[in-house]
Amino acid sequence: MVNNDSVHAFIISLQEQNLVLPQSAVVEVVTQQVVREVAGAPSWLRGVFEWRQSQVPIVSLDTLLGVPRERQTRINRFVVMHGVERLPGLDYYALQVRGIPHPVKLTPADIQSLPRREDDPTAVAARVRASGVLCMIPAFEGIEHMLQDVLQVL
Repeated sequence: MVNNDSVHAFIISLQEQNLVLPQSAVVEVVTQQVVREVAGAPSWLRGVFEWRQSQVPIVSLDTLLGVPRERQTRINRFVVMHGVERLPGLDYYALQVRGIPHPVKLTPADIQSLPRREDDPTAVAARVRASGVLCMIPAFEGIEHMLQDVLQVL
């Protein structure tokens, strides 16, 4: 239950940092899926997997954040997200994550805004300290538009 004073969220580990996601954007966390690579896709589009009779594209935030692939561990955990932009053909997509989502209830006092880093890619909407944990908030709209642009030409 969400009221005006708090939001339910997940803090999730990536390879070298954490992200914070509103629970309302997360559909499900899935593991050990058979991932099919997409020929000609950029390195941040890790492939697709079947979920609820749909092909769900997988976005690697680590790659978008500049973590070299050789430093990324083999990850088979995906956070299935609602497409917030409601783009045609992109009802759902998945974020590849390293850690198990940790549910938190955040109040305004639990969130401290931090400056973006000079080298932050457009995939980073903001940086915050959430319940004492340094986190990034993904730029969902930008990521979804990048994903749609790539999927249209593949």
